[in-house]
Amino acid sequence: MSTTTKPIQVEVTLRGNVGSGAGDYARTKIAKALGVAQGPVLSAYVVLDWRHDPAILVHAVAEASADVDGHVVRARTAAPSMVEAVDELESRLRGQLVQLADRNRTRHRWTGVAAAHEWRHGDLVRRPVPYFPRPAETREVVRHKSFASEPMTVDEAAYEMDLLDHDFFLYRDAASGGPALVHRRPDGGLGVAGVEQQETVAAVTYEPQPATLTDDQARERLEAADEPFVFYREAASGHGRVLYHRYDGHYGLIELTG
Repeated sequence: MSTTTKPIQVEVTLRGNVGSGAGDYARTKIAKALGVAQGPVLSAYVVLDWRHDPAILVHAVAEASADVDGHVVRARTAAPSMVEAVDELESRLRGQLVQLADRNRTRHRWTGVAAAHEWRHGDLVRRPVPYFPRPAETREVVRHKSFASEPMTVDEAAYEMDLLDHDFFLYRDAASGGPALVHRRPDGGLGVAGVEQQETVAAVTYEPQPATLTDDQARERLEAADEPFVFYREAASGHGRVLYHRYDGHYGLIELTG
C-alpha cells in the first residue's frame, strides 16, 4: 500500500459534455488505483474528454498522470463510454504503478530477456487513442516540446516509454550519442530507429537512421503516409524531432536538444 497516510487527492478536469458524476467516479477509481503505489503520491491529475464528432466511434478519452515520489506515471485510454474509459484507465494505471514498484525486475523485459512466450511490453494491451479526422489544410502544430535527454540504452528507453504509456519515445542513444526512437509496432513488438542493430530478437525491428528533413517536408511526409508520426533530423539544427498526430487532429512536435 502507499506509504502516505493522507487521503490521496485526485484533481479532475472535465472537457466536453462530461457530467460531474463521471468526474466523481474517476476520482474514486483513480484514488483506489493509486493505493498500490510504493511511495508517496505527490500529485495526481485526471482529464476526461468527450468528443462529439460523429466520424469518431470512440468518444470518451481518459488520461491520468501521477507523481509517485518523483517518478511520473501516466496512462491514457479511449472507449465508447466514459465509464468504460475510466475503468480501463484504472487498470492501466494500476499496472504502471506495479511496474514502477518492481522496476529492477521489469526494466530488462522489453527487448528479449523475457522468454519467447512472454508478453514483452507490459501485461495490458494498449489501444491507441484515435485522432480527430481534421482536414489536412486546417492542421497546425499546437504543441512544441523541446528537451534534453540523458543517454539511454534501448532497454531503458523502452521501459520509460511503457511507464509513460506512450506510443513512442525520443531519446539520446548511449552508444552513438545521436537521437534515437523506440516505438510500438502494430503487432505489439518494438521498432527502434537511430540505433545500430544489436542481437537479433523477434520482438524488435531495427529501422534505418532518421532522414534529414525540414519541418515542412516532415509534415508532407506525415500527411502522405498512413503513419502516426515521422522521426527525422531537422535540416538546419540536426536535432532529432518527432512530428506526430495529436488526438485533436492537430500536430505535436517533440525536439531532442543538447
